[in-house]
Amino acid sequence: MIEASIGALPGLIPAFLTIATILGIALGITSKVRDKPAGLSLLLAVALSGVLAVTLVPSEGNSGKTGICDVGLPAHAFLTSESARLNVMLFFPVSCLAVLFFKRPILAISGTLTLTCGIELFQSWAGLGRACSYDDIKANALGSFLGALLGTAILCLWKRRVPFTRADTLWGACCAAIGGLTLTAAFSFTVEPVHWEAASQLRRENMHDMLAQDAWLQETVNNLYGKDTRITQSASEKLKNGRWRLSADTAQGNVAALWPERKLIRFALRSESGTGTASEGETQTAGDRFAKKWFPKDIVGAKATHRPPDGDRGPHTLTYRRYIDGVMMPMRLDVTISASGRVTGLTARTPEDPNIPKAVVTKDKAKKQAERTAPGTTALPVTLLAQRVNHAWRPVWMISIARERKQNVESTIFIDAVTAAEVSPDPIGDGDL
Repeated sequence: MIEASIGALPGLIPAFLTIATILGIALGITSKVRDKPAGLSLLLAVALSGVLAVTLVPSEGNSGKTGICDVGLPAHAFLTSESARLNVMLFFPVSCLAVLFFKRPILAISGTLTLTCGIELFQSWAGLGRACSYDDIKANALGSFLGALLGTAILCLWKRRVPFTRADTLWGACCAAIGGLTLTAAFSFTVEPVHWEAASQLRRENMHDMLAQDAWLQETVNNLYGKDTRITQSASEKLKNGRWRLSADTAQGNVAALWPERKLIRFALRSESGTGTASEGETQTAGDRFAKKWFPKDIVGAKATHRPPDGDRGPHTLTYRRYIDGVMMPMRLDVTISASGRVTGLTARTPEDPNIPKAVVTKDKAKKQAERTAPGTTALPVTLLAQRVNHAWRPVWMISIARERKQNVESTIFIDAVTAAEVSPDPIGDGDL
């Protein structure tokens, strides 16, 4: 409300002086009639004039659309803005001085709360270019309570007694009830709530997150391909539960990762000019070093299986899997190492190990069950692994089926290791990455 007012509105000073003169005369007369301190009436006139001038002088900073009011931010989040803190300070002196001048704390609070709500309602109606905001009401109300609290404490010390009276309580409660009902009805029937500030904060958060994504992705590319490697193209794909899949292309290769986990899911080197004949031990060392750097927690308890190259100089592959009670977990890392011992590729799936029931169906029983399901076939290699079935994790036997023992696999059958029933595992989704 007042964020850009001070020093930005050409009519602010004349308006303030005019309002201060009118209120000064009115409160000066009141102070004489009711035997109030003249200095206190002058201070209250100045404070109240500042509120009215800052909030009601027309501005060109807003669209001027009438009949709307910004809902603002939830709970105490509105206090994160400088404008809200200024609004707290704006109503603090008015409320404090009103308590000291009228010596009726409850009535003073009711009056200042009615004033702030009335100002925001008028801003919404009048098309002054000022933005109505419920955050301003909350901030002004907080300033009013704090000011009234200070004023009440001063009165207690000054008069040596509690300043609350029956008349103050009655008049204050009546004014609060009448003003509250009237303003609530006016806002409900004439003002449309909008969500500008919440949307603006979300945009700021998204922009900050995007900058953090870009910085981390560039750092990752530099670590994988070398310092000062330039990203030629990047993209981000929104997944479920606030997650993102980030990807980047460079002249040397491409990278994909998950955010906000900051985990690699794919890495590829387009060309590897080095030559050599890395041994199985050297391959294992290179793969372990890479896995420990990028997946230190995920490979704990995992076993690495080495797949040698097809030819004399082809790439090696290390596959990391973890087993719990004989069940292969969904976590999997495939690291490709060139003949020169350099890591040139990666595919990763690193979900948390799921909680699954204990498997009771044996391997032999699962094979026989699969063969009964497909008569005339032979069950080939059998693997017990964790699979999601109907959105729930289960221990499942994966069984390959062939017509004759040495023929190619015809199909794959999945047998639940608890119920022995044939099942169809759910496809791998975002949650399994």
